[in-house]
Amino acid sequence: MVPKRPGEDGGDAQIEPGSKRLRGEQADGLPPLQIYPKGLELPSGWLDCPPIGHRIEQLHVVPAKVPLGRRFGQILTEEQHFSPEKLIHQLRAKGLEVGLIIDLTNSWRYYDLEEVESLGVTHLKIMCRGRGKAPEPQAVNKFVWELMNFNRTTPGKWAVVHCTHGYNRTGFMIVSMLMRHGCTLAFALRLFKEHRANGIYKEDYIRTLYQYYHEPLPASFQAPALPAWKPEEPDSPKVDHDLDAEEIGGDREELCPLQHDDDIGEDVTSEQADMVCESIIRQVRNVPEDDAVPDPWRTFPGSQPVSLDRQNLSLLHSERYWVTWKADGTRYMLLIMHHGAYLVDRSFKVRRLQMRFPKHFVRNSDSYQSHHMTLLDGELIVDEDRETGKHTYRYLAYDAMAINGKSLVNCPWKERWQAVENLVLKMRQAERIEIDKDVAARLNRYPVHYQYRSELVRVLQKGFYPLWGAKKLLLDVIPTLSHESDGLIFQAYNEPYNVGTDAKLLKWKYGNMNSVDFLLRSKAAGPELYLGKGSDIVLLPGAKVEFSEGEDVRQYENCIVECSWDGDDGVWRFMRVRTDKQLPNAKHVYEKVLASIKDNIEQEDIISEVEEAMKSSVYERDRLQMPVK
Repeated sequence: MVPKRPGEDGGDAQIEPGSKRLRGEQADGLPPLQIYPKGLELPSGWLDCPPIGHRIEQLHVVPAKVPLGRRFGQILTEEQHFSPEKLIHQLRAKGLEVGLIIDLTNSWRYYDLEEVESLGVTHLKIMCRGRGKAPEPQAVNKFVWELMNFNRTTPGKWAVVHCTHGYNRTGFMIVSMLMRHGCTLAFALRLFKEHRANGIYKEDYIRTLYQYYHEPLPASFQAPALPAWKPEEPDSPKVDHDLDAEEIGGDREELCPLQHDDDIGEDVTSEQADMVCESIIRQVRNVPEDDAVPDPWRTFPGSQPVSLDRQNLSLLHSERYWVTWKADGTRYMLLIMHHGAYLVDRSFKVRRLQMRFPKHFVRNSDSYQSHHMTLLDGELIVDEDRETGKHTYRYLAYDAMAINGKSLVNCPWKERWQAVENLVLKMRQAERIEIDKDVAARLNRYPVHYQYRSELVRVLQKGFYPLWGAKKLLLDVIPTLSHESDGLIFQAYNEPYNVGTDAKLLKWKYGNMNSVDFLLRSKAAGPELYLGKGSDIVLLPGAKVEFSEGEDVRQYENCIVECSWDGDDGVWRFMRVRTDKQLPNAKHVYEKVLASIKDNIEQEDIISEVEEAMKSSVYERDRLQMPVK
């Protein structure tokens, strides 16, 4: 039963250390004082908070307030005591068999796990701080992944989601899940409110949702009122009401210079990372869904270029090639799925980006269809605006291995490259134009006003030229790029996508930028450099590496380090740590780089060789596009 107030029964109640006082409202308007024993304090408003919301069919979830364990029976009547057992039984009476409880509270004190598990229900804890901060993206990613898995593996059963009261953190998570099913934010918020009366009532949570999902806060937005059962919380943080309602996303403030090897995006669970990596392997290697992926294939399946030397230079004459600049960025594959876009580097580290890749124009607020299982290859660079100094992440996509689950790896490169623009990026741009028209005219004809400009990364198709464009790239394009370039890439026009080292994919670097990625280990005699050989690591005998003066070499122990060759001093010079790689270059790659260094192919040699190669019959069509001298 609820404890009596002080003064009842003619005596004064003694307040135990750690006891909590909760104020409610009594008939005469005076606030009564309730005193709970330590460890049995009730969350404010819990008694009057509705225990369960309505089932949300789209997700197979039910929102609820936190149930309280058996020990709370000391202070609650049978009618007041909403327990795990009562929760399960009430839903079962409605025909809902619960298989999972997702607990978003930041405490373990409300009920014992045994009370849930004894009912045959799985308990999942995702701790989220409730005061002053909306759930972190990592917590949201875990929630979405676990609920997706539950619905896939346990059809017919339901999940209960609760925080303390079942409104704000619970609503934030459920709305996020709905967003990843293709809803607009307004639709998702309204749907949750219909299934949990009042809906999310914390203004900062709603603003955070609009900002995270790149949608403008409606001009008519008003802060929600507190539910009648919820007492005021004067210690709750206030939101800055002066935020621009039209552009809540705003431009991201640059606190420090951006780098192309930054850890951008959000963490995902290890299980989801494994799923993403396996999906990539299946797409690139054409592994059927029902077949297991062989262990030797569980490595980054990207195509790798070889260094241009005097021996393979002849390929430019016998094969049709196109050419682009070699950006000094970080290699990533980009896997686009309906629940997010995932950047995957060469070490198979996975990060999630909140981005939009529509397949079609949308007709209404819940008809969005995203690309799913579309796989691009490219590089992340940082562009610098030379007037303002502002830095921007850009992903330059130069290949497409799959479009919505359809493999392209056996298609000619030119077809795959065109698919990047025609089948992926063109629809993004078309939708953005429609949205911009609406915004300019202050209309709402298009169902969603997504703010593409507030995405963290801008995705572009990387430009390629027929082989004759090598001279233009070297003399005109590379000197004016807003990011670093260290050479050229020669792409065979008709080649399929090849896993691993591709002898026909050629890279040429400026002489001072030829580099090798080594594993560095320190010995008493000094640092040593190692290369890969099959599954082993082998020492490069006699190799010397030098660092900038005052640099502490110990910080690079067991790191993959990129080094350039200094022919004058006969040493390798440290350039940077390759955080995107777990293994050094293979010995045969090192030998190709060394051959390229010794051949010393200069810029003038490239221009001369290309002019000669363009006379070959394989370039008959490309010669028609050559500029007139």
